[in-house]
Amino acid sequence: MSIDRIGTRAYGTGDVVHTPYVRAGKWVFGTGLRATRADGLLDPEVALEGRPLGAAPKAQREAAAIFAGMASNLEQAGSDIRRVARLDQYYPDAEYVDPYHVARKKALAGQVAPSTSVIVRRLLNLDASMDVQVLAATHASGYQVERPHQGGLNAPATSGYAPCVRVGDMIFVAGQLARDGSGNIAPEAQVPAGQLWNGTRIKLETEYLVRRRLVPALEAAGSHLELVLKAQVYLSHSADLPAFWQTWSAAFGGRVPPTTVVPVDHPGFGTSAATVEINIVAAHESAASGVRDIRCDVELMAKDMIPARAFDGVLFVAGLMGIENGGVVAASVPHASAPFFQDPAQEQFADALGKARTIFAAAGSDLTQVTRALQFHADLEDFRSCYLAWDAESRSAGIPFSAIEVARDLFAPGARVILDLWGSVA
Repeated sequence: MSIDRIGTRAYGTGDVVHTPYVRAGKWVFGTGLRATRADGLLDPEVALEGRPLGAAPKAQREAAAIFAGMASNLEQAGSDIRRVARLDQYYPDAEYVDPYHVARKKALAGQVAPSTSVIVRRLLNLDASMDVQVLAATHASGYQVERPHQGGLNAPATSGYAPCVRVGDMIFVAGQLARDGSGNIAPEAQVPAGQLWNGTRIKLETEYLVRRRLVPALEAAGSHLELVLKAQVYLSHSADLPAFWQTWSAAFGGRVPPTTVVPVDHPGFGTSAATVEINIVAAHESAASGVRDIRCDVELMAKDMIPARAFDGVLFVAGLMGIENGGVVAASVPHASAPFFQDPAQEQFADALGKARTIFAAAGSDLTQVTRALQFHADLEDFRSCYLAWDAESRSAGIPFSAIEVARDLFAPGARVILDLWGSVA
């Protein structure tokens, strides 16, 4: 199955080629959407530098431009705003979120898809307020966005998103925090006040989030944990990874679906006390037989994780890092006496791409069929060298990428980048 690229453009000196929209089978992916011109720079008609009077806040103008472009490009790709199934947003500052919500609710006529919003360090455009990803069904799919009973889940009124939707036989659950009806972290998700030890905070928070947020959403939409196709996890304390993983793995009986775990600085979420946010995609129980596990020999963050799952033409890949034997790949560690001959970030990214190549091949696909590539960097200074690790064919065609600077500590000492991939598969 070939993919169609829409809006491909060259940035910088022309050798960084970005494809913001990709149509693959029944789905359209929009990735790395910012209020930029074709050359990759922020649109001055949006920025209105030095002309603040009589204008909406800059972040709202950027969001309006992004959604105007989204409507046009989705139409060109054979979809439309009404078929948006999922949104993900990254902001360098929390102050940009509310203005973004104003524009988003207007653009989507109040029918906002499941959403995940995370505060990060930097975006590729230092003057941009947000980087947006969208996933929508095509007209040809015949899929409609259905909003089932929400299983008692609440969402902030200011953002207005649906906690979960069903589109075709896929269930999309918005980024969830361990909060109760008040919007704050539930008391049972915290160590009791005044006690130094009576449970581990990240375990309590994760257990509550799975049991009281994810499971009810899945059950209400006709699915369950065993049918999760992919999860994205954001941790605001990187040291919490081992304890988080114990709880996450136990929830799946030691057979963990493809999961990408990304560290961000604290606070990173809409509820400032939260330390973990999780979003998921799952299959409807009526289509369970269509879920295909992709097994191959690649080293992942954890041994009990499935490298990828395929469903409805989409390949859902676990988060990839340049790691081996529990640490970074040896090729990325410079010799102390001659540190200038190696590029640690590029070596790690090349290793992650090698693992991706193995996974895609096991699924009957290849890296020309990548529909979304999210690069989570410890430092965006590494972006260009990582980008150049892609093969020449993919780079010349245009990669549907976004690059985000998250936290300095990417779990393993010396780790520079985490790669999160989606793809097309027959």
